[in-house]
Amino acid sequence: MSEQQPLDTARHIRYWQRCFRSVLPHHYVTNDSIRLTLGFFIVAALDLLSSPSSYSEPPRDPLKASLITPDDRKRLRAWVLSLQHPQGGFCGSPHHVLPKKYTTKWDSVNKIESAGDPANANIAATYFALLLLGILADDDGSRAFQGICRIKTLRWLKTLQREDGSFGEIIDEDGYVAGGKDMRYCYLAATIRWALGGAEAGEDINVDALVAHIRRGQTFDGGLGESSTHESHAGYVYCAVAALSLLDLANPNAATEPDRYLHAGIPSIPSLVHFLACRQFDYHEPETDDDAEESVNHPLPDLSTLDLSDAPQLAGFNGRLNKVADTCYTWWVTGTLSMLGEGGVVDRDPARNFILAKTQHLIGGFAKHPGGPPDVYHAYLGLAALGTLSLESEEKETGLGKFDPRLCIGVEASGRVAKAREALLAPPEDDDESDDGWALKMEEIKKSLNLDKIQEQNAKLEAMWRAEGKIPLVEMSKWNPLHPPNIDDLINGKTS
Repeated sequence: MSEQQPLDTARHIRYWQRCFRSVLPHHYVTNDSIRLTLGFFIVAALDLLSSPSSYSEPPRDPLKASLITPDDRKRLRAWVLSLQHPQGGFCGSPHHVLPKKYTTKWDSVNKIESAGDPANANIAATYFALLLLGILADDDGSRAFQGICRIKTLRWLKTLQREDGSFGEIIDEDGYVAGGKDMRYCYLAATIRWALGGAEAGEDINVDALVAHIRRGQTFDGGLGESSTHESHAGYVYCAVAALSLLDLANPNAATEPDRYLHAGIPSIPSLVHFLACRQFDYHEPETDDDAEESVNHPLPDLSTLDLSDAPQLAGFNGRLNKVADTCYTWWVTGTLSMLGEGGVVDRDPARNFILAKTQHLIGGFAKHPGGPPDVYHAYLGLAALGTLSLESEEKETGLGKFDPRLCIGVEASGRVAKAREALLAPPEDDDESDDGWALKMEEIKKSLNLDKIQEQNAKLEAMWRAEGKIPLVEMSKWNPLHPPNIDDLINGKTS
């Protein structure tokens, strides 16, 4: 085996700090609608490269040792919360956040407020927002979810689920669930449900239908496709397994029903492990500079020189049969195997060498393919892959924090998200307030509302409507109770 390549931590820190402090290259302009997603990769990478477990000795003050300053945490937290839609969920970019008069309308049929721009909140942005708030927490995470419209977001999440159990990305302008039926949205939904305590809040999704949808996705070769009858794909496999893992994590009977949803959602786990193990293959250098994908990505070895005793020096991963080795698939495959407890079925050292020797870039970050430029997506998942590979080894990746494959963030950040969830589920601290106290508050409320004047106004308004041949209850049903009209204006004829 050749000497192992090092992770050049300093180079990667400089790369991510440039991404964080300066303007991203022009290639990202078309991705402005997912600005929150790009922000997640950048902030999560800086956190992973400076979390307590990334140091040889844990720092005395983790916040001071972090590459994310307290001021940046406060500023970024406010930015994330500014992307929250008033009717639940998060928008992917500030350009999708509209004034309230456009985001909220009154549903006179169901007697509730609803989104006037439903397509602006999306499931991916909501997932990244919750994880970012956990990463940015400046305490143990207990206050990370303060400011989130929990119930509205959970109710919004329920509207994204179809009858077949699958989830979409958005609710379109006509009220229909839009987006594919693939496993990515299943994973995002399961994460949001777990983080916000959907089952505990009484605003749960249809879990059994979701599990059944995932189960239908397993194909003849053991992998899972986008949905039933589709081609198997390692990325979808990760999303399906992680979704089931999060359902198990939220299962109140987990002690007596270990991995209940994992076994219910994957018909054949051994076949799935076999499919994932087959995604790793020996990487051969292309013999020419030809840019044609077929010749570059699939060079054939000289069969006369092959020896079964030769151990591969470089081994990449692909997501599907006959596809090129790609940095991100090292993560999708090893992350899934780690959750299944089968991380040892792939060769760690050749996989690590492929990433560090072939896709680690001169300026920092990782490229999609050998010889390509780095991008924030592959640069982050390259770190994720290295962090996951180290879970199956006694050798920790120097300069990189411990990693949680289930949430795809560092273990310290994952712990803060879990603490934020616990805080949401904790009973309110003022539950023991006395009845006398409530009675006094009610009197104060009645006094502040001036109920006598309101009753007098209502009597005048009802009399006016009856004189005009209108039915008071019908007229009042048209009002938005959260933003009612001014009654004096109605009586004086200033508004209709």
